[in-house]
Amino acid sequence: MTTDQEGRRRQLAAASDPRATRTRQRIIAACRELLEAERSVTVAAVCTRAGVGRSTFYTHFATVGDVAVAAVDHLIDRLVADDIARRAAGLERSVIVRTGLTDLCRAVVQERAFFLYALSAPATEHVRERFVADLAAGLRTTVRSEIPDVAEAFERTAADFLANGAVGALLDWLAEPAGRTESDMIDFLSELLPRWLITGRVN
Repeated sequence: MTTDQEGRRRQLAAASDPRATRTRQRIIAACRELLEAERSVTVAAVCTRAGVGRSTFYTHFATVGDVAVAAVDHLIDRLVADDIARRAAGLERSVIVRTGLTDLCRAVVQERAFFLYALSAPATEHVRERFVADLAAGLRTTVRSEIPDVAEAFERTAADFLANGAVGALLDWLAEPAGRTESDMIDFLSELLPRWLITGRVN
């Protein structure tokens, strides 16, 4: 059941009001800075860092975990938009896939503070589920673009399978690199992706 406050937060997140957008960005940036500095991340600390009152924070977010979710949403939105632009430009599929993986790995590193926080906080599953859901939604767009005639059931299953696998591997890498570099992860994920993403044909 969605409360009035939750509904209001969703409206603000989707709104084009530049003031609301700037406020959310300040709160996200403040949370990121505290996490990167390994400082205590509480609503009070985030408000102080962002220069906003607690009422303003709660107007936009229910918890610090929700701030992490918003950062993930923004990250995936940007990656999906870039992927769509590359496909519209008519680049080779192999280039599109490799570039998309590179951007995904770099984006995860860029927001590593939020992901590492999520792995050790009560919001862990919430953030992970959102990351998977956002990535799967983007991948469904990719599958439809590359294989327009594919069955919807296959499209959904493929997107969920790829998103869960990629997120699991990337979060494990962030938590325990085990000697794996960013370049390694890009290579590994490239090898593990199904060939039909490049050939455009499903057997």
